Amino acid sequence: MASSKNLRKRHRTPGDFLQFIALSIIAGFVTALILVPPTTALSTTASASLNWFKGLPDTLSEGPLSEPSVIYAKDGKTELASYYSQNRTEITLDDMSQHMKDAILSSEDRKFYEHGAVSPLGIARAAVNNIINPGARQGASTLTQQYVNNLLIDAAEQSGTEADTLGANKDYLDKIKEIKLAISMEQNLSKDDILEGYLNIINLGGSNYGVEAAAYYYWGISAKELDISQSAILAGMVVSPNIYRPDVNPELSRERRDIVLGTMFRDGKITEEEYSSALNEDIELDIHNTPMGCSTAGDSAHFCYYAVTDFLNDETFGATEDDRANSLYRGGYKIITTLDPDAQAEAKKQVEATQPSSNNVDDVNSSLVSVEPSNGNIVAMAQNSAYGEQDETNQSSYYNFNAGTSHGGTAGYQPGSTFKPVLLAQWIKDGKGVNAYIDGTSLHYPQSFRWPASCVEGGFTQTPDTDGYKFQNAEGGAQTWGTVAYGMKNSINSYTMKMASMTDACALNELRSAMHITDGAGNDEPYALNQPSAYIGGWRNGTTPLIMASAYAVFASGGMYCEPKSLNKVESGKTGEEIKTYEASCERVLEENVANGVNYVLKQVLVDGSGYQRGIGLTDASAAKTGTTDNSTQTWTVGYTRGLSTASWVGSMNWGSRSLNGLSINGKSLDYVDGATYAGLQWQRYMQAEAKNYNTDRFENPSASVLGTNQ
Repeated sequence: MASSKNLRKRHRTPGDFLQFIALSIIAGFVTALILVPPTTALSTTASASLNWFKGLPDTLSEGPLSEPSVIYAKDGKTELASYYSQNRTEITLDDMSQHMKDAILSSEDRKFYEHGAVSPLGIARAAVNNIINPGARQGASTLTQQYVNNLLIDAAEQSGTEADTLGANKDYLDKIKEIKLAISMEQNLSKDDILEGYLNIINLGGSNYGVEAAAYYYWGISAKELDISQSAILAGMVVSPNIYRPDVNPELSRERRDIVLGTMFRDGKITEEEYSSALNEDIELDIHNTPMGCSTAGDSAHFCYYAVTDFLNDETFGATEDDRANSLYRGGYKIITTLDPDAQAEAKKQVEATQPSSNNVDDVNSSLVSVEPSNGNIVAMAQNSAYGEQDETNQSSYYNFNAGTSHGGTAGYQPGSTFKPVLLAQWIKDGKGVNAYIDGTSLHYPQSFRWPASCVEGGFTQTPDTDGYKFQNAEGGAQTWGTVAYGMKNSINSYTMKMASMTDACALNELRSAMHITDGAGNDEPYALNQPSAYIGGWRNGTTPLIMASAYAVFASGGMYCEPKSLNKVESGKTGEEIKTYEASCERVLEENVANGVNYVLKQVLVDGSGYQRGIGLTDASAAKTGTTDNSTQTWTVGYTRGLSTASWVGSMNWGSRSLNGLSINGKSLDYVDGATYAGLQWQRYMQAEAKNYNTDRFENPSASVLGTNQ
């Protein structure tokens, strides 16, 4: 009796009275719009109410639904990775099992093809139940209304906002709005269209959305292959996807499946024999995860993260970083990168051949990166580590050894003698000949020596070191007179320091900047002008292999600098519509004749210079420069053809000041390691395999004045 009193008392609250009014309004609107003929006269009040109802929004975005974005190599076929918030593959109704369609209709809306957008009888039933028994409320949503609901939630999530009450806990005004949207939808879409959309949007556990993704996840099959039991399992999950997940709560999933099977039998969708057979089936799963993110890209993982960083920095896909991330995870883009799968495989092969990541006892790092001089496309980016947290085995690293800090890389490494060609380019720019005869005998410049620097007060700079600037030649000796070309191809410090003593340090620095040679953090001041060692690559800060490969591409292209590019284009994954094409961003930074002069000298490096053992069989179409920092801490070979510029580096990211001499590198220990040793061999083998796939035209000879002796 007390319980009845409490119930009667609860029915009399103002809130319950408002519920009754709201339900009455809903029923009235539904009746007016669906049951009352358009010619029927309405009262003034009813007409006003109907006009208010008609004034509510009647359109909503039906797509595109949140879909994974997939990242590809340049062929548009080789998949590197995917990103998704909702794992979904949209398919047509014809590509879905009939059992799946029957299961969802029997369990969710058995009269779907018979009633309109809303069910007046269903609303009336729910209204009576919810007034009499408010503790056990019933819904009255048709499948069309559920579809509307899901679309609203998806649209809110795609926009980065919280799902509103239309998509979550609806009040009665929201219910009226939902009805209006559902009615509008059925005026514009067929029942089949709505059923198809619904089966593509529903959540079916975790991040699996739509029947195609769910069928693959739970059984490794397509939605067209779903049998009766499997269809009933998925249909049963709709009411509470994560509670009825068969991989999480198999017993609850089975109970729910059996209820759905009962509705299918009730509606004549399956025979009694099929019903009994399905009831007796155990739930057997064959889970197929769809891995996400660049960590799944294998040997291309570090490049993948580089490309994703470029995508996330592109305001085409959103005004804020959060907007752009939302686009990546939900936009369903086909992101086609510049990566050449064959070149990448070869690059990875060679960096692992230098020092296998599987047995890296002395933590020696190797990396290699290639760009196309004509457009800046990054075609390969490899290192001897997997993507992941580094441990004592040194097999993985989150850092990209080839890139700078803005793309998940490092602050870089001293470039050593690989910077000398920039000095050579400035020498030629100044009207001096590569066959000029100079004094390469001095290994010491006193503090009083005035290094030309036109941008400094007085027109010169001096070293702050009281002992002046002292240095050595790599192999001792070689303190002779000779040509600029001879000193450069053999990388003799005493020759190149003599060149520096005759070159404006400010002009050299300006050329470095024009060629976009910065430190790994992107700062345009990698060295100080009063630091003579900087003129030949002894920097206080380091640079990256990608920066050096792009700089040498200036020589290969005849003086054009092209910004490194990781993305070719972005398309709609669903329609193929082109969203954005990434054009090359190039500018002239050297006269062609100057670039030809540098090529003339550097091609000799691979013939009878410091890299004479590292030729690739293209005598007049390939050039390179080796680089070795003091005590062999960082070693390089950077070289190019017309079609491919490649930087190869061997050193240690974690132990930057440690010598490579005497370390175990691929099971061998050498007393002396220079740029031609491991980095050179790595470059050579890669270029022998890949250069032929790109432009290998011969370099043009420079003018007579460049080949002259003027200094």
